[in-house]
Amino acid sequence: MTEAQRSHSATGGDELLIGRMLRAVERLASANVDTADLATLNELLDSSRRLRSWVSSVEVKVTRRTNELHRAGSAGAPEGLLADRGGQSAADAKVAAERADVCDEMPLFESALAQGTIDNGHLDAIARATKGMSDAAKAELLSDEEALLASAAGSNVDRFTRNLRNKARDITAAHDRAAEADKLSRQRRNSRIRSWIDHDTGMGKTLLELDPLRHAELHAAIEAHLATVRQRDGHGDLPLDQLRLDAVIELVGTGGTLAERRIPEVSVVVDWRTLAEGVHGTTLCETRSGIPLPVQTVQRLCCEAEVLPVVLRNGAEVLHVGRSHRTATRAQRRALAAVHRTCAHPHCAVSFEHCQIHHIVPWERGGATDLDNLVPLCSRHHHLVHEGLWTIHLRDDRSMRWVQPNGETCFDGPSTDRVPRESEGFGVLVGSGPPPGRSR
Repeated sequence: MTEAQRSHSATGGDELLIGRMLRAVERLASANVDTADLATLNELLDSSRRLRSWVSSVEVKVTRRTNELHRAGSAGAPEGLLADRGGQSAADAKVAAERADVCDEMPLFESALAQGTIDNGHLDAIARATKGMSDAAKAELLSDEEALLASAAGSNVDRFTRNLRNKARDITAAHDRAAEADKLSRQRRNSRIRSWIDHDTGMGKTLLELDPLRHAELHAAIEAHLATVRQRDGHGDLPLDQLRLDAVIELVGTGGTLAERRIPEVSVVVDWRTLAEGVHGTTLCETRSGIPLPVQTVQRLCCEAEVLPVVLRNGAEVLHVGRSHRTATRAQRRALAAVHRTCAHPHCAVSFEHCQIHHIVPWERGGATDLDNLVPLCSRHHHLVHEGLWTIHLRDDRSMRWVQPNGETCFDGPSTDRVPRESEGFGVLVGSGPPPGRSR
């Protein structure tokens, strides 16, 4: 964005914007939060979000100007100023500086940030998605700024991040298939393990950085053994983190020879068209928790894993995966995981692996263990439904309505977050160990 463009923008809209921000400050300062009803709280949060975004847009301008002074030799790097004067950590200051780079390339996003239409997270998603892309691939990704902005303004940060990441992967694959095929190899070469003692707490710390496939294998093994650890006498009241640590220590200490160890299952979700033809415009290829995988790697895994079909109808309804039981079958859990990365509550990020399968119509009231009566819920939201008297209504297309105890609807919309737009269905690759006669 040129200085002339910024000057023109400033003379045209800044007075209206400043007036809006002043009203937001006044609204927040005069509010009595302790006695506010839900509608008032929503208004306060909206004002807070708009004000926070506007302050972030000021930081973008400060970063840009500091960069100019730095190049002229009269100031340090903007990251230092943001850390020293802005009260930010070094990591946060670096991220804030990257937002200014994004806004330099995408002036509409800077304006939307000032208006409160988008948040910092949308800019951070662009910075992460474009990191490491070739100039040609990056130019293609950012070529339609208006469409990208509409996508950001119309979705929360998590959904925008996921969609942009998938689009960046598809473009990169189209520009350089060799780079995409080599991605897992590069990730494996960059994997590492570090251990150290925190001298302030005396606690030992271990950091593992893994490629997505081995990361999925590790956590599948942990979660499989966790199920055994939780069933032992006296473990019912232990915190989940403590049980998970016990599972890790046992797995490491036994070297995989523990007699009661369960065989872990690693799932990869891929749409049929990608599996058959390769990357296309709406490719879906990721671990069950939503971590992207190179398509070529998944196609190779087909030689070593069982491929289970999950047929979709009307874009989201999963069919033909199992008979009714008191609890969801393994096949039903696979099918639910194919369309739910996380808890079915619209604002919850707890992964599917840590959710319980909830009957919409309770089993004791005649509810069947069929997929049109099942959703994954984390412990918190499961308790909200049972003990908190919230109600869930699930439609045939798996859209969902959440109703508060007072009868008011707090959400009405899609419950799934992983649906192929063009394909007829998913293939769920299930690997539980090397095939006969082979070893990893």
